[in-house]
This record gives sequence, C-alpha cells and structure tokens, in this order.
Amino acid sequence: QVADFGLAKLTSDNNTHVSTRVMGTFGYLAPEYASSGKLTEKSDVFSFGVMLLELITGRRPVSSKQAHMDDSLVDWARPLMTQALEDGNHDALVDPHLGIDFNDNEMARMIACAAACVRHSARRRPRMSQVVRALEGDVSLDDLHEGVRPGHSRFMGSHASSEYDTSQYNEDLK
Repeated sequence: QVADFGLAKLTSDNNTHVSTRVMGTFGYLAPEYASSGKLTEKSDVFSFGVMLLELITGRRPVSSKQAHMDDSLVDWARPLMTQALEDGNHDALVDPHLGIDFNDNEMARMIACAAACVRHSARRRPRMSQVVRALEGDVSLDDLHEGVRPGHSRFMGSHASSEYDTSQYNEDLK
C-alpha cells in the first residue's frame, strides 16, 4: 500500500495536480481522487492518514467482513477519533492486541494526526511536513491547523487537555 503513495510527485513543481484514471488501493484513496481522478500532495496525506489508522486500530482499510463495501476504516474511525480527542479515552479505537502497551501521549499524537490527514476536504488537511513534526513531538498539535481557520480547531497537545470538540471535527469534515 505504501507504494501507492507519492503519485502527486510524478509531475513538475508548477503543476498543482495530475489527472489520471482512478487506480489505487480502495480504502486509501482520497475522496477528491475517487471523484475527480486528480492527485495532489493532499491526496497522499489522506493515504498516510489511512495508514496511521491501520497502525492505531489494527484494522484493514476495507475488510471483506464488512457488510457494505462503503464501510471503510475512515468512516468507522471518524466518530471514535472524535470521542478519543474529546475525552482522551482511546480504548474503542486502539487495536485490542495492544492492550495498554502504548504511550498515551504518543497515541494521542497519532490519533490527532490521523484525524487531520483524513479530513474530507483536501484544503483542510495539513502538509506532510506538519504531520511529521507533530508525530515527532517537535511542535504542538495545533500546528496541524495552519490554513484551517487558525485558532478555530485545536487538537490535544502533549500536555494539554482536549479542546477539539465534535462540532469542530464535523466542521473539518466539510
């Protein structure tokens, strides 16, 4: 699946997107790519977010066990990420095989980054450099919100309580 990423870099720097027929691994495709066939760097950010969700949950992006093919990992995880970001309880989202064998602050960072990466609106997704800095703990998770109405949405910082609520998350989905 990682080989599907990076398609947006196949064009020159002055092209903002590339159009192609829809290919790729279902479940990793950004909504705008699936509907328009246009790839951007934000499409890759979405795919990375799905991969983060796989690591967090231990689930596949699309499972044959699901009743409907439109039941993706992202759709399943969105309300659970909202809840985890609101109350700091990761139990419903985290892979049960992990038990309690993880660092809460690092898991909160992963969840916040995944939530930002899989925003429905490409323009509201962070740049990959922002995601990397947030995952490494080099910046506050607020950095993920640059370009997304600054000061409006805040994720849980490494030592702060969550100020990111359901209405803000739902707004980010637009």
